[in-house]
Amino acid sequence: MTAHNRRLKVITLDIGGTQFEAQISSWTLDPGIQDGERQYTYVPDGEFVEDADNEPTLALTFFSDWRSNGLNDYLWEHNGEVAAFTLDHHPDIPAEHVRFTGSVKLRPGPVGGDVRTTETTEVTLPLQGDPVFERVGA
Repeated sequence: MTAHNRRLKVITLDIGGTQFEAQISSWTLDPGIQDGERQYTYVPDGEFVEDADNEPTLALTFFSDWRSNGLNDYLWEHNGEVAAFTLDHHPDIPAEHVRFTGSVKLRPGPVGGDVRTTETTEVTLPLQGDPVFERVGA
């Protein structure tokens, strides 16, 4: 098998029924799979691994937008709420188009930065449950 590579260029991101991909400059969907803890008892085969709970997150870096339809405004207005999300990865490449869906707990990111720089926001949103993976393309 030969090496395959692809640049990250196009996504669609819907949070709570609103599209936000135009603001996003970086994203990471981490399934948050944790290692279990090894446990022992006082018998020769008394060893087992206790499963750990996953801690999935959606980390976003985006150009700050404080307009009424901007992501900053949305996160501040809906702080603490749980919203459905859909993230389409490589939607422009049918053979590689995959979709992640789930529910994310909303929280605003920090505000501010250095003078005369482009205002950006970084926020990590915890998912409620594991994300669902779906192959959309052919």
